[in-house]
Amino acid sequence: MYKKNVHAWILLMALLCLQDIVSAQQKNKASEAANDYVLTMQKKVDSIKQAKQNGTATNKIKSNNNIYSRPSKYSTKKSTIESAYNFLTASEKDIVKNYPIVPEAFRTDEDAQSFLNKLKVVDLNADVQKYAKEKSIGLIGYTISYLSVKKNAEAIITEAAKQKLAFTKNNPGINFGVNVGKAYVGENDVVYLPLGNASFADEVVEAKYLSGNIQFAKENCLHMPDYIQMKNLKDNKGIYSLGLNGSIIIKFTNNALVDVQGPDLFVFEAGEIEPTNLDISTDGNTWIHVGKISGGTASVDINKYVKPNDYFYYVRLTDLNTTSTIAGADIDAVAAIGAALKLSLNAEVLFDVGKADLKPEGIDAVKKLAIQLQNMASAQLNIDGYTDDVGSDESNNKLSLQRANAVAVILKLALKNKNGFVYNQDGKGKTNPVVPNTNDENRKKNRRVEIVVIPK
Repeated sequence: MYKKNVHAWILLMALLCLQDIVSAQQKNKASEAANDYVLTMQKKVDSIKQAKQNGTATNKIKSNNNIYSRPSKYSTKKSTIESAYNFLTASEKDIVKNYPIVPEAFRTDEDAQSFLNKLKVVDLNADVQKYAKEKSIGLIGYTISYLSVKKNAEAIITEAAKQKLAFTKNNPGINFGVNVGKAYVGENDVVYLPLGNASFADEVVEAKYLSGNIQFAKENCLHMPDYIQMKNLKDNKGIYSLGLNGSIIIKFTNNALVDVQGPDLFVFEAGEIEPTNLDISTDGNTWIHVGKISGGTASVDINKYVKPNDYFYYVRLTDLNTTSTIAGADIDAVAAIGAALKLSLNAEVLFDVGKADLKPEGIDAVKKLAIQLQNMASAQLNIDGYTDDVGSDESNNKLSLQRANAVAVILKLALKNKNGFVYNQDGKGKTNPVVPNTNDENRKKNRRVEIVVIPK
């Protein structure tokens, strides 16, 4: 049954695409033969559809007790193209040898553009017309599959430009540099992220998997979207399923979540739609409940829940006990579109032990860091000093503040042309260690100065 449905899907897709081509060229006599061929294909599709036992309301295909979703809105349909290729004869395969390889998925607008560039050596529309006249079933199906992928790639490029324009219009002061921002592709959405690959959560703090049928590696929900659906659900790649009532806490380590104009957070969810509760936190201890989110890609505006210039490193997602094929919400990635840039300088590079005067190489390090901020028109810079756990709280707080002030002095000189920058310094002492203070190597990592750059 699964194979029959796949064949029906291929033929139906071919039919629809070919009808578009024919209708656009009705004045061309050559299209009349193609139109006749479409009618033949229609009869084949109808006969296969008649054999289907599955309804289409659920948008699923059942086979061997597994459930497979239809291709997502921006799918490359690689498996469909591979199936069509397998129907070609050896001579037909030689005819299409110049067709570019279809990627497993379009992850970004750059992926889509790269594919379109490679397609420039092939005239798909001309090929379809040629194969229609020749009534070559295999080549028609194969070529129209490529036309469908091309259409999806073009849709991604169009939507990416639209999303970028909307974000820039709403947030004209946010610019992290040339070619940093990218648009990322979810199952049914394209999302523009001004901080690019650095926008994604990159550390799992805690995962509580209570019950379910398939447990994936918790690290699958980190970094950029990379979900791939396999025929055997247990082999699915790039997702972490929360399980029924399960939860996960993830952390941004090189950026932070902040409030901007428009959506601030995106949760890329794969598979069936399952709602989750969302909470955010600055320190991983005190949490702000944002509410319930759901849907293929969930966009969240945190404006109502936070104060201006607040920033958050932690996101907690909790499943709401919704039964589905794979128990629990399936998380592909989590990204901050309202992104603050987090920069960290090791104290060993900046200062001598126990001192707050910047070393020459420390001054150079701060100036180099300032170059990254030249593209921004205005921002708030929160400069926080940290120590290890050696010494009293009073001495550590004092030293960490002095070090934050020393870095601020050099930053202000290096960015003196930036009238829209606001500077805040604080001494955090031994709080918020990057790693436990259990040995000298870890203590070295915790002695640092962090700069959180919040666009304004």
